[in-house]
Amino acid sequence: MLTQKEETTWPIEVKDEFDVVILNAGLGFFKEHTALSPEEIHEMLTVNVELPILFSRYHSQSFQQRGRGQLLFIGSLAGRMASPKASVYAATKHALTGYVQGLRMELMGSGVDVTIVQPGPIDTPFIDKADASGNYKKSLGKHLLSIETVRDVVLEQLVRPQGEVLVPRHLGIGAKLTQLVPLQFERFGRSIYAKK
Repeated sequence: MLTQKEETTWPIEVKDEFDVVILNAGLGFFKEHTALSPEEIHEMLTVNVELPILFSRYHSQSFQQRGRGQLLFIGSLAGRMASPKASVYAATKHALTGYVQGLRMELMGSGVDVTIVQPGPIDTPFIDKADASGNYKKSLGKHLLSIETVRDVVLEQLVRPQGEVLVPRHLGIGAKLTQLVPLQFERFGRSIYAKK
């Protein structure tokens, strides 16, 4: 976490001429919560929650002054549906989702769009680092999203921001079910998600 002294001098002053800022930080360690080191927990909280908040705070000020701009966050489906061996990772993504929802309401009417894209697992080095065993990637098979699929959704949001988009879109049904009948969904989903 940043100290008060560091916070007053961060970030370095730059000329902010951006129209869009994409906040795409993400770090995960897929392990049982008791197997995570305190350092791994701290690192996930810093990268997935603290830094996106600080960067968006910085950029939203100039966006509001100009009356236009877009903050586009790349979250995770884990921000809507938690799973075994990703409880802490999911907690960070739930926190980011909550922040984005509140921020969107704060900036309504300012000319600043706030969007979050919530993708499922993507075929990137993130998966390899999150689960070094390779079992999770193997179990996902054809359900692993391509970078191009997510890229296309992000580009679409730059033209027509929708607030929040789950990728693939049909997984929105599962996200809704977790809110309506959480225990039943957890019992059903555990066997599927436990493949990590």
